[in-house]
Formats: sequence, C-alpha cells, structure tokens
Amino acid sequence: MREYKNDIVSHLGKVEENVVTRSQCRDLAAFEQLVRKYQPYAFSLAMKFLCDEAEASDVVQDSFLRVWKNIDRYDPNQKFTTWLYKIVVNLCVDRFRALKRSRNIFLSRDRDPVMEDLPDERDWETMRSHEQLADIIRTLSGQLSRKQRLVFTLRDLQDLTVDEVAEITGLSIGSIKTNLHYARKSIRDVLVRHYGVVRGDL
Repeated sequence: MREYKNDIVSHLGKVEENVVTRSQCRDLAAFEQLVRKYQPYAFSLAMKFLCDEAEASDVVQDSFLRVWKNIDRYDPNQKFTTWLYKIVVNLCVDRFRALKRSRNIFLSRDRDPVMEDLPDERDWETMRSHEQLADIIRTLSGQLSRKQRLVFTLRDLQDLTVDEVAEITGLSIGSIKTNLHYARKSIRDVLVRHYGVVRGDL
C-alpha cells in the first residue's frame, strides 16, 4: 500500500512538472491549469498577510502575471509552490508598505494593539470554537511588525516549516525563530489580557 501511494505522489509530481514545462514553452492552456490549481493557495497567503480581500486579489493577479513573465527562470529543482510563494510574499510586502504609508494601518504605540473590529471581551464565552479563535488570531496578526507578521503568517497561518519560511523570505533560521517568538507572545498576551483565555488554551 505504501509503495502504491508513493507511486501516486510520484505520478502527480510528474504531471505537475509537465504542466510547468509546457508553461515555460508559453503554452497558455498549461499555464491556465497552474493558475486554477495554485490561485487558492496564493490568495490564502495574500489574504492572511494583508487582511484585505481586494488588496489580496490584486496581489494574486500581479503574482501570476509575474509568474507568466518569469516562468522561464523557474528552477525545476525547487518546489513550484516555494517559488510562487516568494513572488506572492514580495508583492505582499510591497503592498503592505504602500498601505502603511497611505492609510497608517498600525495603531500608535501608546494604544493597546487590539483591532477595533474584534468582538467585545464580554462575548468571549459565546465564541469559544477553534474557528472563531483562529479568526481573532488572524485579525491580531495584522498588528504585528512587518517581519513578525511575515514569519507568523507563513509558519503559523500557512503551516509551512521553518526551513520553507527561510527559503521563501531569505531570513536566517535564528531571525525567523526570534520574530516568531515575539509574534506569538504579542498575540497570546492580548488574548489572555482581553479575552480571559488561559495560556493552556493556546
């Protein structure tokens, strides 16, 4: 059974490799297959980083335009998703900086870093589900510094490994672990302080 599953994985990998190779030969039909398969993943990442559906959609569109323009530079020895995520992350960071300049999306340091659209703490007992807690955590991640937000999104929200985060961001393992530690601590402190979540729940 294990050998059978490995054969399936190997077959799927070859199919994907074939689609990428055809895309590199400017086969539009093959590229449309890539877009259909990976667009949801790209949007998920962009949405979690930017917390804005319209901005995330724009980033995804720009990302696949960049993929199409540069796909001949893609190294087949690298995972396609890693290469795609690098493009999405770079565009998200650029868009994030532009938004920060134009809309001042961070709260001032003398205010508590709790998003205004979070539920009132008195409603915590009615929103104990994991899904609701995850929504709050995603919202709070929007108040992290750019680097903390980046590693937290990739590691904890996208569930990538530390090595994958390093490959995508170019950050050192030590920098990733440090920023991840402070990101988790910031979010945990807000949950404990404002929602009465005990640390054992996190």
